Amino acid sequence: MKARRGVPSTLKAMVQLAPTLISSGILNVEGNSSAIFSIPQLLARYRFTTAREVEQAYRICPNRIALIDDDGTLTFSQLRNDSLTVARHFASLGINDLRIGVMARNGRASIYPLAAKGYVGASIYLLNIGSSPEQLVGCIKRDGINVLVIDEEFVDRLPTDLTGLHVIVGHREKVSSQRTAELITLDDIVRKPWETADISLPTFPKHGSIVLMSSGTTGIPKGVMRKELTAPTVLESVLTQVPWRANMTIQLTGSIFHTWGWACLNIAFGLRCTVITRRKFDPQEALADVQKHKIDAMISSPIFLKQFFAVEGQENYDCSSLKFIFSSGHSLSPWLVDAVHERFGKILCNLYGSTEISAAAIASMEEIAENPAVAGKICKGTQLVILDDNDNPVGPGVPGRIFCHNNLSLTGYTDPNIPIPRVGDLVQIGDRGYIDENNYLFVLGRADDMIIVGGENVYPRSVEEVLEPMAGIADLYASGVEDEDMFERIAVWVVRSDSPEGAALTEDSIRDWVKNNLAEHSIPRDVHFVDSLPRNATGKVIPRMLKP
Repeated sequence: MKARRGVPSTLKAMVQLAPTLISSGILNVEGNSSAIFSIPQLLARYRFTTAREVEQAYRICPNRIALIDDDGTLTFSQLRNDSLTVARHFASLGINDLRIGVMARNGRASIYPLAAKGYVGASIYLLNIGSSPEQLVGCIKRDGINVLVIDEEFVDRLPTDLTGLHVIVGHREKVSSQRTAELITLDDIVRKPWETADISLPTFPKHGSIVLMSSGTTGIPKGVMRKELTAPTVLESVLTQVPWRANMTIQLTGSIFHTWGWACLNIAFGLRCTVITRRKFDPQEALADVQKHKIDAMISSPIFLKQFFAVEGQENYDCSSLKFIFSSGHSLSPWLVDAVHERFGKILCNLYGSTEISAAAIASMEEIAENPAVAGKICKGTQLVILDDNDNPVGPGVPGRIFCHNNLSLTGYTDPNIPIPRVGDLVQIGDRGYIDENNYLFVLGRADDMIIVGGENVYPRSVEEVLEPMAGIADLYASGVEDEDMFERIAVWVVRSDSPEGAALTEDSIRDWVKNNLAEHSIPRDVHFVDSLPRNATGKVIPRMLKP
């Protein structure tokens, strides 16, 4: 099936996007007349890369705080100059086809290379920090990565005999290991800008792909290639459905190596916002940061939002400065929406998308308040359709497989032998859902998670959502499994809370709760009580590590 409309040309897309960029503040120079003429120039040179956002902010407000992380504070001037120094270091390596891998937690260790990529002209590969040694080496070899910025805590995952790779330590631990003591660090590089001051950077860099890794839990992660665009059309919906504004203070808890964190980092810098991010998420520290810095907006995901409610005394932190909470990465349950609304106000927004597609649909805070189950309205510049199992479009309210296309869709996988699941231009996201008569998208769950019990379709996600508010449950996961007779059934894994209610939970009480809220075919046959759920770095449960 061919998309009903082609991806808009760059010029047309830019014209359509310009009013939103102006009203949001991205193209506002704040009275700095000398910066006006740099806007088209920087777009032509750097597109919508991190380099452009940092460079534009430097020219408008060089002394504004750009970043607060675990290593301190950087102004936009400092961030820009440090990133240029890192870019010159990359250029000094004499590599014609720069392929920069980054395996770093949130902070300047991941941000410096992202900005430097745009200045020097390179491809960049954002590697999942949860990658095993085999996965890390597999990505390096498959993708031809020749420069690796890696936090010291992950260096031991590299084999000692790996050749042809320039290794730079991103974040140095307080006590260095013998293996990393001789390696150069990003801090070494930015502290000595004079060493590469004579290195010239291209006026118009050759922008390679930005590659993000799929969040699969087995095998070598797929490298999802995406172009650096001049006019990403989905920005119109991101900036109008969510009240982003210039000069905000933003808390970024979403991982920068993931599409969600990377995209929001660029938007925040484009709006000259101060970004506060920590290497590791701690819910109490995050609440304290909101109170201390009077944070305007929180970029998060359900797995992090849920942790706030386990913090003793969380209600005592003043979070009244928050204007919106923007969530993505996992589905929002009705229970979590209600809990967030009660604690923070009705300021929760949601983005639905995937690594392959980026943004597909966005729900405003008003839309979520009206219907917590909604995934959102389809983004501008995006075609999203629901197809049946024979690849035919279905009508409003009819469930099917979700397919999508926009100008941020992947251009391919780094392994050309991996096919893109598509119908014409439309890429399969991997979920099932439906579009209602008002053009709102509702997501039912992963297409391969749906099971048939007694002739009825059952989505494990619906069981999770029903159990989530049950007293005594700290965490849970539901999945379809086969029994010894090859019949499919629902199984749940439950982590008890440290409370009398948690101690009182039984298999029967879990089943009875589901029975009282869902049809009989959704009642789990198996209930497993576990100490914790195995999750990867993005919070996704790793099913193969669960007790059968």
